[in-house]
Amino acid sequence: MIGPERGNLQNGVDMKNFLLRTSATLLLTTSVGSLLIPAAFALGDRDDTTASTESEFILPYSGDIDPFHGDIDPFHGDINPFHGDINPFYGDISPFWGDISPFWGDIDPFNGDISAFWGDIDPFHGDIDPFHGDIDPFYGNIGAFWGEVGPLWGDINAFWGDIDPFTGDAATLAAQLEALFGQAEAVFGAAVEAQTGQSFRRDFLQAILARYGIDPTDPDSLERVSAQQRSAFFLAFYDGLMNFSGTDRVDHWMAAVNWSPALSQATGGGDGVMVGLLDFSFQQDEVLGVRSLAVRNPVFNHGAAVASLIGAAHDGQGIMGVAPNADFSTYDPFDETMSTNWDEVRTGLLSLAESNPDIINLSLGIPGWTLHQEWGRVFSDREVAHATRDTLLVVAAGNDGQAQTTDLDWTGVRTVENLLIVGSVDPNGEISSFSNRPGTACLTVRGRCESGYRLMDRFLVAPGELLLASDGEGDVTRVTGTSFSAPLVTGAAALVLGRWSWLEAENVADLLLFSAEDLGAPGVDEVYGWGLLDIDAAMSPLDMSDLVHLERSHRGRGRSRQYRERSIDVLSLASGRLSFRSPDDNTVTVFEPIGDTYRDFEIPVADLMFDDSSRDRNARANAETYLRERTWWLVNGRRFNDAGETVQQLSPDGRFQITSIAAASDPRAPVTTSALPYQISLSFRDTETGREMRIGSGEGAMALNGQDGFALFSDHRPGTGGVNPVLGFASGGAYAMSTVSLGSRTRLALGVTTSQDEHVFINPFSGEEQALVEGISSYQATAILASVSHEVHRDLTLQLSYTALQEATGLLGAQGSDALGLEGGATTDALTVGAEARLPLAVTLSSSATLARTRAAGFDDSLLSLPDGTVSSAFQLTARRDGVLGARDAIRFSLIQPLHVESGALQYSSTMVVDRTTGELGTDLQLWELGGQRPLYAELLYAMPLFDGRADMSLFTRAELAGETSAQDVAGMATGARFRLEF
Repeated sequence: MIGPERGNLQNGVDMKNFLLRTSATLLLTTSVGSLLIPAAFALGDRDDTTASTESEFILPYSGDIDPFHGDIDPFHGDINPFHGDINPFYGDISPFWGDISPFWGDIDPFNGDISAFWGDIDPFHGDIDPFHGDIDPFYGNIGAFWGEVGPLWGDINAFWGDIDPFTGDAATLAAQLEALFGQAEAVFGAAVEAQTGQSFRRDFLQAILARYGIDPTDPDSLERVSAQQRSAFFLAFYDGLMNFSGTDRVDHWMAAVNWSPALSQATGGGDGVMVGLLDFSFQQDEVLGVRSLAVRNPVFNHGAAVASLIGAAHDGQGIMGVAPNADFSTYDPFDETMSTNWDEVRTGLLSLAESNPDIINLSLGIPGWTLHQEWGRVFSDREVAHATRDTLLVVAAGNDGQAQTTDLDWTGVRTVENLLIVGSVDPNGEISSFSNRPGTACLTVRGRCESGYRLMDRFLVAPGELLLASDGEGDVTRVTGTSFSAPLVTGAAALVLGRWSWLEAENVADLLLFSAEDLGAPGVDEVYGWGLLDIDAAMSPLDMSDLVHLERSHRGRGRSRQYRERSIDVLSLASGRLSFRSPDDNTVTVFEPIGDTYRDFEIPVADLMFDDSSRDRNARANAETYLRERTWWLVNGRRFNDAGETVQQLSPDGRFQITSIAAASDPRAPVTTSALPYQISLSFRDTETGREMRIGSGEGAMALNGQDGFALFSDHRPGTGGVNPVLGFASGGAYAMSTVSLGSRTRLALGVTTSQDEHVFINPFSGEEQALVEGISSYQATAILASVSHEVHRDLTLQLSYTALQEATGLLGAQGSDALGLEGGATTDALTVGAEARLPLAVTLSSSATLARTRAAGFDDSLLSLPDGTVSSAFQLTARRDGVLGARDAIRFSLIQPLHVESGALQYSSTMVVDRTTGELGTDLQLWELGGQRPLYAELLYAMPLFDGRADMSLFTRAELAGETSAQDVAGMATGARFRLEF
């Protein structure tokens, strides 16, 4: 017979007698099908091999079908959850110590990845706050309370097991319990009184103590409580208190299957998915709105428990289901005796099919079988086969602890690819002792076992022990069995279909199987099948290397438009000086081939940008580099000069002078095996005419600028300085400049400078060059400068410069890979105005302001374009004073705005799903507006030489006044001091 698993009781008389013998202990309030966990514990110490099993706890799965009667008795099977191998409160699966403690260790419900209130979600889902508004701070008190009480209970429980009624240990135990109760009252007392109108001790504590026959003042009552009853008491104590927490309940299965409420809500929560339940009826308002097609056993709570795990609402109270927005239809195949037959199962499937379910959950079957032959007969029925051809069927494996070795004749059955069989694992990830396994059985067709038809090929596992579920009466309970593993898989399937509703049932089954975490023997095996359900993995790409872009193509005149796949090697965007106004809203769509269709993933641009995705690492690296830089210039005392030039006269005194110059390199300059670790240049000067030519390799932006007040590397970098940063993009390679006099006070300078960054670093251990960023081509840029400087009088010099920048593989320093590549580059024209003035009190003021316009004709083979160009700006104002505290010290203050895009937008043109019901594709056209927050920094430097130059002291600080910290030089503030002594 099939049905909700039962014990070894063979007829209704035995069942009745059994219930009469145990009713006082079990405190059953509804029927023999009660799922209340306290009753489970009460049976834990009985040595009664005839005790009812699934009838009290985990239901469907029963005995043999009588071919002459056809009745399916729901109380048959070998699955007593309170006795023997699967006693949930004894030995390896005790919930109160070891790796599966609910209060500490691997499944702490108050911290880590399964928190309902925080935690990052995979970039394919986005960050979603699962509950709008503020979170009640009371929840924080609860977490701290259980963090203390969990270990305390471990001590009490151990001591309780060893008490001797003749030694006075009972008094010590009573004091320990009173301390436990006192802590609970301090945290939960107000909530209990607010919700019940009665005190914590009268309404809650006394009731639960009485339920387990515990009287702390009575040593005999303490001694009588068994280990199982103690565990039952504390779990009921925990669950009961959490009912007053005012929050949705977090349970251990959530972390085990990689699920969080934020994941469900970010992906639609199964919205629009219809789930069919062939199960016991329950009240429609108990879990969610349900269309009940046959209501026969409204008080039997097995169906409510199953439904709650699939789709209970995330409403701040009780259970959270995997797919809270899914719709339900139910059919109850059991009659008033709680029995059914295969004909009624067939009728139920056909009735459910009328509501067009996407998934049907089938938590019932035959004891001794993981999948019984009669399922094949039902599924091969012409009407059933037609009605369920597009429906995913999720079947619980059963609770006999057996591996199936008998093949099934599946000839004529179409149901294979849309069939999933679900077993149970314990909180340690091991197969539950009661769970049936797929074994070596096969669904044979004409006597042959075809590829993919082994039972293990359709099998996966999910948590199935001590799951928190609805009890069907407005409260929660703990349930165990494959009946409750299956709905977790059903909920996961609903999530997948809610996001990608055009997928076929076989596509969804494949996603759940292929994304499962491999357990046991490598690959698909006879115990775990494909492995453990992993919901986050199912909602993410199975293999990043399989992702593609879809591009519209025309094949043949007059034919319909089709799409071709464009493979993706590395998809990324190095932002350079580009800031996006809405990087979390701007998205790139990629596709994953699934069978004959695709599923899409929208990736926020913020998650593709190197600077954003490695925010903490970049902030630390930039801060460390800044600290290094700001001790570097001290070599030159109070001159505030990073270069530290060494000048060597190569020609005799006279009209023509040749000078060699060597200087330190920018510590942030690209490093390769072929690059010199310093700058070098040669200067040729005609002393009579004032003409000068200089050629070299190094920091061309600094060499070509000509303003003495800007002698730090950071002044000229696009990301850290405001002194013609457009020129800084082409700095670091070869450069040349020529200067001529246009009069006694006016000079004209012409120059060119280049840069190349191969995005490699030198491995300090092997000396080899290794790629910093995969998929990004070498950055190449060339800039031409024309500058005129005029000395208005001896204390004021003005400068006007024009810069033309040509980037071969980037846009204002930004680069992309693959379809976001910026090869073909951009052209930037910039106008820079500068001034230097010597003021009273030994103050020198230097200023520079740049306005730039960038254009791009088109990027090679890219989804990006720059239709209207960009406008950007930068400025820096630096004041220096010599002789602050003495004759030889100096101070320098700078106000800096690095290059910032004022206006402009990148246009992204690709393919997207335009109809999420049918999966129809269309054009995705977005404008990624550039700009973001304007960066602004202030920096103060101070230097004082000491002991006739043999020592010096310095102070430095740099603060961010405005802008985003993710990609900037220093996040927040950095400050430091240094003392140097030569001897």
